Amino acid sequence: MAQDTILVDIDGHVATITMNRPDVLNALAHEQFEALQDAWRALNDDDDVRAVIVTGAGRGFCSGADLINFDLSSREGRRPVIDASQDWLKPLLEIKQPTIAAVNGVAVGAGLGIALACDIRIASEAARFSAIFKRIGMVATDGVAWLLPRHVGLGKTLELVYSGDIIDAREAERIGMVNEVVPADRLMARARELAQSIADGPPLALQLSKKMIYGGLSLSYEEYLVTQQYSSLVNRTYASHDIQEGARASKEKRPPRFRGMTGAPPA
Repeated sequence: MAQDTILVDIDGHVATITMNRPDVLNALAHEQFEALQDAWRALNDDDDVRAVIVTGAGRGFCSGADLINFDLSSREGRRPVIDASQDWLKPLLEIKQPTIAAVNGVAVGAGLGIALACDIRIASEAARFSAIFKRIGMVATDGVAWLLPRHVGLGKTLELVYSGDIIDAREAERIGMVNEVVPADRLMARARELAQSIADGPPLALQLSKKMIYGGLSLSYEEYLVTQQYSSLVNRTYASHDIQEGARASKEKRPPRFRGMTGAPPA
């Protein structure tokens, strides 16, 4: 059952999504792809959740699509579906909360796509990464060809796609694919520590900052300034109490207690 293979746990303001098919290194069949989308959409709608961790059970993060249950060819006259609105990674890319990939093991193919689609990647020393598509005769899919250059640059992306090589966590850190590498037994503690630090921050301000950063990648500076001014206005309109709380906490030398948005912001 999909609900047993994609687990969602919410602790305070932090949600953890666990891909739970450890016997196949968390390979994704159709039902897991759908369950992940459902989980990301549900968390996006949950204003009480302020940070999201994505990880895998057992020895793997995600070994990609479960090829036993997929036929990706166009044999017998079948044609691949071309419909950008159906892309399975979009709900993760569009989720409003900051996201952390806690990469505990192999992250290849679609698993690499999931890790790259998160805002921050913390890797276990046991983690391994690959744009492995050439090994099964496939074009680089699952968002990897779009996401990877934004993290490691064009030349390194082409090298990884052309070679299909598997790289270890330290190499991934060196080239900028992951933010941090920690011992395996510290991975989830470090991911939760970082997620809690984010959750303790002003939720609306961080969500708006995330949107500005990603949106700004395709804007001129003048266009970006309009987005910045709009985001500042939304923040001051719907979370002015958090700005005031931040100032009071600084003056009183104590941790701030942010509450987040009140009311519904404009679309």
